[in-house]
Amino acid sequence: MSHDMEAAGAASLGGLTSGEHHKVQPPGEPCRNCGAVVTERYCSRCGQLASNFHRPFFGLVASSLADTFALDSRLWRSVPLLLFRPGRMTRNYLDGKRARYVPPFRMFLLASLLFFLTVFGLGDRLGWYADWTLNPGAGVEISETGRANAIEELKARLERDDLSPAGREGLESVLARLEAGEQVPFVREDGTVDRDALHGMIDQAIAPGTSPVEAQTIQAAGDQFARVFENQDRFAARFREWAPRFSLMFMPLLTLMLTVIYAWRRSVYVYDHVIVALHFQTFVYSLATLLLLVGAFLHIGPDLLSLVGTIWGVWYLHRQLRVTYGTGFFMAALRTTILLILGITVLFLLALGLVILSFLLT
Repeated sequence: MSHDMEAAGAASLGGLTSGEHHKVQPPGEPCRNCGAVVTERYCSRCGQLASNFHRPFFGLVASSLADTFALDSRLWRSVPLLLFRPGRMTRNYLDGKRARYVPPFRMFLLASLLFFLTVFGLGDRLGWYADWTLNPGAGVEISETGRANAIEELKARLERDDLSPAGREGLESVLARLEAGEQVPFVREDGTVDRDALHGMIDQAIAPGTSPVEAQTIQAAGDQFARVFENQDRFAARFREWAPRFSLMFMPLLTLMLTVIYAWRRSVYVYDHVIVALHFQTFVYSLATLLLLVGAFLHIGPDLLSLVGTIWGVWYLHRQLRVTYGTGFFMAALRTTILLILGITVLFLLALGLVILSFLLT
Protein backbone atom coordinates (compact mmCIF):
# COMPACT_ATOMS: atom_id res chain seq x y z
CA MET A 1 0.00 0.00 0.00
CA SER A 2 2.92 2.35 0.56
CA HIS A 3 3.65 2.12 -3.16
CA ASP A 4 0.02 2.98 -3.91
CA MET A 5 0.20 6.03 -1.66
CA GLU A 6 3.45 7.18 -3.27
CA ALA A 7 1.97 6.79 -6.75
CA ALA A 8 -1.17 8.67 -5.77
CA GLY A 9 0.85 11.42 -4.15
CA ALA A 10 3.08 11.74 -7.19
CA ALA A 11 0.06 11.94 -9.46
CA SER A 12 -1.50 14.59 -7.23
CA LEU A 13 1.71 16.59 -7.16
CA GLY A 14 1.86 16.38 -10.92
CA GLY A 15 -1.53 18.02 -11.11
CA LEU A 16 -0.19 21.05 -9.22
CA THR A 17 2.73 21.87 -11.50
CA SER A 18 2.56 24.81 -13.86
CA GLY A 19 4.46 23.22 -16.76
CA GLU A 20 6.23 26.45 -17.67
CA HIS A 21 9.85 25.32 -17.58
CA HIS A 22 10.18 23.24 -20.73
CA LYS A 23 11.13 25.11 -23.90
CA VAL A 24 8.53 24.83 -26.64
CA GLN A 25 8.65 24.93 -30.44
CA PRO A 26 8.00 28.23 -32.27
CA PRO A 27 4.31 29.11 -32.86
CA GLY A 28 2.82 27.96 -36.14
CA GLU A 29 4.53 24.60 -36.38
CA PRO A 30 2.47 21.38 -36.48
CA CYS A 31 1.88 19.32 -33.34
CA ARG A 32 4.04 16.22 -33.31
CA ASN A 33 1.13 14.19 -31.96
CA CYS A 34 -1.90 15.14 -34.06
CA GLY A 35 -0.51 17.46 -36.76
CA ALA A 36 -2.63 20.49 -35.88
CA VAL A 37 -1.00 23.93 -35.99
CA VAL A 38 0.18 24.91 -32.53
CA THR A 39 -0.01 28.59 -31.60
CA GLU A 40 0.66 28.37 -27.85
CA ARG A 41 2.46 26.09 -25.38
CA TYR A 42 -0.13 23.33 -25.69
CA CYS A 43 -1.90 21.93 -28.73
CA SER A 44 -5.50 23.18 -28.86
CA ARG A 45 -6.66 19.85 -30.34
CA CYS A 46 -4.94 17.13 -28.27
CA GLY A 47 -3.44 19.13 -25.38
CA GLN A 48 0.15 17.87 -25.80
CA LEU A 49 2.97 20.14 -24.69
CA ALA A 50 4.68 21.56 -27.79
CA SER A 51 8.19 20.75 -26.60
CA ASN A 52 11.04 18.86 -28.19
CA PHE A 53 12.74 16.66 -25.60
CA HIS A 54 15.69 15.87 -27.89
CA ARG A 55 17.96 18.21 -25.98
CA PRO A 56 21.13 17.92 -23.90
CA PHE A 57 20.55 15.59 -20.97
CA PHE A 58 21.36 18.02 -18.16
CA GLY A 59 19.15 20.72 -19.68
CA LEU A 60 16.26 18.27 -19.89
CA VAL A 61 16.76 17.16 -16.27
CA ALA A 62 16.96 20.76 -15.05
CA SER A 63 13.72 21.68 -16.86
CA SER A 64 11.94 18.59 -15.51
CA LEU A 65 12.99 19.28 -11.93
CA ALA A 66 11.99 22.92 -12.21
CA ASP A 67 8.60 21.92 -13.60
CA THR A 68 8.08 19.33 -10.87
CA PHE A 69 8.75 21.67 -7.97
CA ALA A 70 7.11 24.78 -9.39
CA LEU A 71 3.67 24.47 -7.75
CA ASP A 72 1.08 26.85 -9.08
CA SER A 73 -0.67 29.50 -7.02
CA ARG A 74 -3.61 27.22 -6.13
CA LEU A 75 -1.55 25.42 -3.51
CA TRP A 76 -0.37 28.60 -1.81
CA ARG A 77 -3.94 29.91 -1.89
CA SER A 78 -5.43 26.68 -0.51
CA VAL A 79 -3.09 25.75 2.36
CA PRO A 80 -3.43 28.94 4.48
CA LEU A 81 -7.21 28.85 4.14
CA LEU A 82 -7.27 25.17 5.02
CA LEU A 83 -5.20 25.61 8.18
CA PHE A 84 -6.25 28.98 9.53
CA ARG A 85 -9.73 29.76 8.17
CA PRO A 86 -11.87 26.70 8.88
CA GLY A 87 -14.71 26.19 6.46
CA ARG A 88 -13.97 29.22 4.27
CA MET A 89 -12.35 27.29 1.42
CA THR A 90 -15.03 24.60 1.71
CA ARG A 91 -17.81 27.17 1.49
CA ASN A 92 -16.18 28.91 -1.47
CA TYR A 93 -15.67 25.58 -3.23
CA LEU A 94 -19.30 24.57 -2.73
CA ASP A 95 -20.41 28.00 -3.99
CA GLY A 96 -18.71 27.25 -7.31
CA LYS A 97 -15.33 28.96 -6.81
CA ARG A 98 -13.37 25.81 -7.60
CA ALA A 99 -10.70 26.84 -10.12
CA ARG A 100 -8.74 28.88 -7.58
CA TYR A 101 -8.23 25.95 -5.17
CA VAL A 102 -6.55 22.56 -5.28
CA PRO A 103 -9.18 19.84 -5.87
CA PRO A 104 -10.18 18.38 -2.47
CA PHE A 105 -9.30 14.75 -3.17
CA ARG A 106 -5.92 15.67 -4.66
CA MET A 107 -5.05 17.74 -1.60
CA PHE A 108 -6.28 14.92 0.62
CA LEU A 109 -3.92 12.45 -1.08
CA LEU A 110 -0.96 14.83 -0.75
CA ALA A 111 -1.66 15.47 2.93
CA SER A 112 -2.03 11.76 3.70
CA LEU A 113 1.17 10.96 1.80
CA LEU A 114 3.14 13.56 3.78
CA PHE A 115 1.61 12.36 7.05
CA PHE A 116 2.52 8.69 6.60
CA LEU A 117 5.98 9.55 5.28
CA THR A 118 6.52 11.62 8.43
CA VAL A 119 5.10 9.03 10.81
CA PHE A 120 6.95 6.04 9.37
CA GLY A 121 9.96 7.55 7.59
CA LEU A 122 10.99 10.23 10.07
CA GLY A 123 9.90 8.04 12.98
CA ASP A 124 12.33 5.31 11.95
CA ARG A 125 15.20 7.75 11.51
CA LEU A 126 14.63 9.38 14.89
CA GLY A 127 14.06 6.10 16.74
CA TRP A 128 10.46 6.77 17.77
CA TYR A 129 9.64 3.05 17.68
CA ALA A 130 12.81 1.70 19.26
CA ASP A 131 10.99 0.80 22.50
CA TRP A 132 7.92 -0.65 20.82
CA THR A 133 9.29 -4.18 20.47
CA LEU A 134 8.84 -6.83 23.14
CA ASN A 135 12.08 -7.94 24.74
CA PRO A 136 13.42 -11.49 24.55
CA GLY A 137 13.53 -13.35 27.82
CA ALA A 138 10.14 -12.04 28.92
CA GLY A 139 8.65 -14.02 31.72
CA VAL A 140 5.95 -14.04 34.34
CA GLU A 141 6.84 -12.51 37.67
CA ILE A 142 5.47 -14.78 40.37
CA SER A 143 5.50 -14.58 44.17
CA GLU A 144 6.34 -17.49 46.42
CA THR A 145 2.71 -17.89 47.42
CA GLY A 146 1.69 -17.77 43.79
CA ARG A 147 4.40 -20.29 42.93
CA ALA A 148 3.15 -22.75 45.56
CA ASN A 149 -0.44 -22.38 44.39
CA ALA A 150 0.59 -22.80 40.76
CA ILE A 151 2.56 -25.98 41.58
CA GLU A 152 -0.43 -27.51 43.37
CA GLU A 153 -2.78 -26.63 40.52
CA LEU A 154 -0.38 -28.02 37.91
CA LYS A 155 -0.06 -31.30 39.78
CA ALA A 156 -3.83 -31.56 40.03
CA ARG A 157 -4.18 -30.94 36.30
CA LEU A 158 -1.53 -33.54 35.47
CA GLU A 159 -3.67 -36.16 37.22
CA ARG A 160 -6.42 -35.66 34.66
CA ASP A 161 -6.82 -38.39 32.05
CA ASP A 162 -8.10 -36.11 29.28
CA LEU A 163 -4.79 -34.26 28.76
CA SER A 164 -3.24 -34.51 25.32
CA PRO A 165 0.39 -35.67 25.12
CA ALA A 166 1.49 -32.21 24.01
CA GLY A 167 -0.46 -30.55 26.79
CA ARG A 168 0.93 -32.93 29.40
CA GLU A 169 4.47 -32.29 28.17
CA GLY A 170 3.97 -28.53 28.38
CA LEU A 171 2.55 -28.69 31.90
CA GLU A 172 5.42 -30.90 33.05
CA SER A 173 7.92 -28.40 31.59
CA VAL A 174 6.30 -25.51 33.44
CA LEU A 175 6.07 -27.54 36.67
CA ALA A 176 9.76 -28.46 36.52
CA ARG A 177 10.79 -24.83 36.15
CA LEU A 178 8.53 -23.69 38.96
CA GLU A 179 9.86 -26.38 41.32
CA ALA A 180 13.42 -25.35 40.37
CA GLY A 181 12.68 -21.80 41.53
CA GLU A 182 12.78 -20.30 38.03
CA GLN A 183 10.39 -17.85 36.46
CA VAL A 184 8.31 -19.17 33.61
CA PRO A 185 9.94 -17.62 30.52
CA PHE A 186 7.91 -17.77 27.36
CA VAL A 187 10.70 -16.31 25.22
CA ARG A 188 14.21 -17.64 24.96
CA GLU A 189 17.27 -15.43 24.79
CA ASP A 190 17.39 -15.82 20.99
CA GLY A 191 13.89 -14.32 20.67
CA THR A 192 12.02 -17.55 19.91
CA VAL A 193 8.97 -18.58 21.93
CA ASP A 194 9.11 -21.65 24.15
CA ARG A 195 6.03 -23.40 22.79
CA ASP A 196 5.96 -26.03 25.57
CA ALA A 197 5.90 -23.41 28.30
CA LEU A 198 3.28 -21.38 26.42
CA HIS A 199 1.04 -24.40 25.81
CA GLY A 200 1.43 -25.47 29.40
CA MET A 201 0.36 -22.11 30.76
CA ILE A 202 -2.57 -22.02 28.34
CA ASP A 203 -3.66 -25.48 29.48
CA GLN A 204 -3.35 -24.31 33.06
CA ALA A 205 -5.50 -21.27 32.36
CA ILE A 206 -8.24 -23.13 30.48
CA ALA A 207 -11.22 -23.65 32.73
CA PRO A 208 -12.37 -27.21 33.44
CA GLY A 209 -15.24 -28.25 31.22
CA THR A 210 -13.96 -26.33 28.20
CA SER A 211 -14.77 -28.22 25.02
CA PRO A 212 -11.89 -29.64 22.96
CA VAL A 213 -12.78 -27.33 20.05
CA GLU A 214 -12.59 -24.25 22.27
CA ALA A 215 -9.32 -25.42 23.82
CA GLN A 216 -7.88 -26.01 20.36
CA THR A 217 -8.93 -22.51 19.29
CA ILE A 218 -7.23 -20.99 22.32
CA GLN A 219 -4.06 -22.94 21.62
CA ALA A 220 -4.13 -21.79 17.98
CA ALA A 221 -4.42 -18.20 19.15
CA GLY A 222 -1.41 -18.77 21.40
CA ASP A 223 0.58 -20.17 18.47
CA GLN A 224 -0.34 -17.13 16.37
CA PHE A 225 0.83 -14.87 19.19
CA ALA A 226 4.10 -16.77 19.24
CA ARG A 227 4.53 -16.26 15.48
CA VAL A 228 3.85 -12.54 15.80
CA PHE A 229 6.30 -12.27 18.70
CA GLU A 230 9.00 -14.02 16.69
CA ASN A 231 8.29 -11.88 13.60
CA GLN A 232 7.68 -8.43 14.99
CA ASP A 233 9.26 -6.78 11.94
CA ARG A 234 6.75 -8.56 9.70
CA PHE A 235 3.90 -7.43 11.95
CA ALA A 236 5.15 -3.83 11.70
CA ALA A 237 5.38 -4.14 7.91
CA ARG A 238 1.79 -5.39 7.68
CA PHE A 239 0.68 -2.59 10.00
CA ARG A 240 2.34 0.04 7.82
CA GLU A 241 0.98 -1.53 4.66
CA TRP A 242 -2.63 -1.42 5.81
CA ALA A 243 -2.63 1.77 7.91
CA PRO A 244 -3.23 4.12 4.93
CA ARG A 245 -6.12 1.95 3.74
CA PHE A 246 -7.81 1.95 7.12
CA SER A 247 -7.22 5.69 7.39
CA LEU A 248 -8.88 6.18 4.01
CA MET A 249 -11.96 4.34 5.32
CA PHE A 250 -12.57 7.10 7.87
CA MET A 251 -13.50 9.67 5.19
CA PRO A 252 -16.71 7.98 3.93
CA LEU A 253 -17.67 7.20 7.52
CA LEU A 254 -17.28 10.87 8.44
CA THR A 255 -19.39 11.73 5.38
CA LEU A 256 -22.08 9.38 6.70
CA MET A 257 -21.98 11.03 10.14
CA LEU A 258 -22.37 14.48 8.59
CA THR A 259 -25.23 13.23 6.43
CA VAL A 260 -27.07 11.91 9.49
CA ILE A 261 -26.66 14.98 11.72
CA TYR A 262 -27.70 17.29 8.86
CA ALA A 263 -30.42 15.02 7.45
CA TRP A 264 -33.07 17.68 7.95
CA ARG A 265 -31.22 20.22 5.77
CA ARG A 266 -32.67 19.56 2.32
CA SER A 267 -30.50 22.25 0.74
CA VAL A 268 -27.35 20.28 1.67
CA TYR A 269 -26.40 17.32 -0.49
CA VAL A 270 -24.18 14.31 0.12
CA TYR A 271 -21.62 15.88 -2.24
CA ASP A 272 -21.33 18.82 0.20
CA HIS A 273 -20.64 16.44 3.07
CA VAL A 274 -17.97 14.66 1.01
CA ILE A 275 -16.12 17.95 0.44
CA VAL A 276 -16.40 18.85 4.13
CA ALA A 277 -15.06 15.42 5.14
CA LEU A 278 -12.18 15.64 2.65
CA HIS A 279 -11.16 19.10 3.81
CA PHE A 280 -11.42 18.22 7.50
CA GLN A 281 -9.39 15.02 7.19
CA THR A 282 -6.84 16.90 5.06
CA PHE A 283 -6.57 19.44 7.86
CA VAL A 284 -6.09 16.67 10.44
CA TYR A 285 -3.31 15.11 8.36
CA SER A 286 -1.66 18.49 7.86
CA LEU A 287 -1.90 19.46 11.53
CA ALA A 288 -0.56 16.09 12.69
CA THR A 289 2.36 16.33 10.25
CA LEU A 290 3.14 19.86 11.38
CA LEU A 291 3.07 18.92 15.07
CA LEU A 292 5.25 15.85 14.48
CA LEU A 293 7.84 17.94 12.66
CA VAL A 294 7.78 20.64 15.36
CA GLY A 295 8.21 18.01 18.08
CA ALA A 296 11.03 16.30 16.21
CA PHE A 297 13.12 19.36 15.41
CA LEU A 298 12.31 21.65 18.34
CA HIS A 299 12.29 18.84 20.92
CA ILE A 300 8.89 19.75 22.34
CA GLY A 301 7.25 17.11 24.50
CA PRO A 302 4.28 15.09 23.20
CA ASP A 303 2.01 16.24 26.05
CA LEU A 304 2.11 19.88 24.97
CA LEU A 305 1.79 18.99 21.29
CA SER A 306 -1.19 16.71 22.01
CA LEU A 307 -2.89 19.50 23.96
CA VAL A 308 -2.31 22.03 21.17
CA GLY A 309 -3.50 19.56 18.54
CA THR A 310 -6.65 18.66 20.49
CA ILE A 311 -7.67 22.27 21.13
CA TRP A 312 -6.91 23.29 17.55
CA GLY A 313 -8.79 20.32 16.13
CA VAL A 314 -11.93 20.82 18.24
CA TRP A 315 -12.01 24.55 17.51
CA TYR A 316 -11.47 23.86 13.82
CA LEU A 317 -14.34 21.37 13.55
CA HIS A 318 -16.73 23.69 15.40
CA ARG A 319 -15.76 26.63 13.21
CA GLN A 320 -15.97 24.58 10.01
CA LEU A 321 -19.54 23.55 10.79
CA ARG A 322 -20.50 27.14 11.47
CA VAL A 323 -18.94 28.57 8.31
CA THR A 324 -19.77 25.76 5.89
CA TYR A 325 -23.32 24.98 6.97
CA GLY A 326 -24.25 28.30 8.57
CA THR A 327 -24.96 26.54 11.86
CA GLY A 328 -25.41 28.60 15.04
CA PHE A 329 -22.85 28.54 17.84
CA PHE A 330 -24.68 26.20 20.22
CA MET A 331 -25.99 23.82 17.56
CA ALA A 332 -22.50 23.66 16.06
CA ALA A 333 -21.12 22.88 19.52
CA LEU A 334 -23.68 20.08 19.95
CA ARG A 335 -22.90 18.60 16.54
CA THR A 336 -19.17 18.93 17.20
CA THR A 337 -19.58 16.94 20.41
CA ILE A 338 -21.57 14.24 18.61
CA LEU A 339 -19.02 14.04 15.79
CA LEU A 340 -16.13 13.82 18.26
CA ILE A 341 -17.76 10.97 20.19
CA LEU A 342 -18.65 9.07 17.04
CA GLY A 343 -15.31 9.84 15.40
CA ILE A 344 -13.24 8.65 18.35
CA THR A 345 -15.32 5.47 18.52
CA VAL A 346 -14.85 4.82 14.81
CA LEU A 347 -11.12 5.52 15.00
CA PHE A 348 -10.78 3.11 17.91
CA LEU A 349 -12.62 0.38 15.99
CA LEU A 350 -10.53 1.03 12.87
CA ALA A 351 -7.31 0.89 14.90
CA LEU A 352 -8.46 -2.33 16.58
CA GLY A 353 -9.31 -3.82 13.19
CA LEU A 354 -5.92 -2.76 11.84
CA VAL A 355 -4.09 -4.46 14.71
CA ILE A 356 -6.18 -7.64 14.37
CA LEU A 357 -5.65 -7.79 10.60
CA SER A 358 -1.91 -7.20 10.94
CA PHE A 359 -1.83 -9.90 13.63
CA LEU A 360 -3.59 -12.40 11.38
CA LEU A 361 -1.47 -11.60 8.32
CA THR A 362 1.85 -11.95 10.13
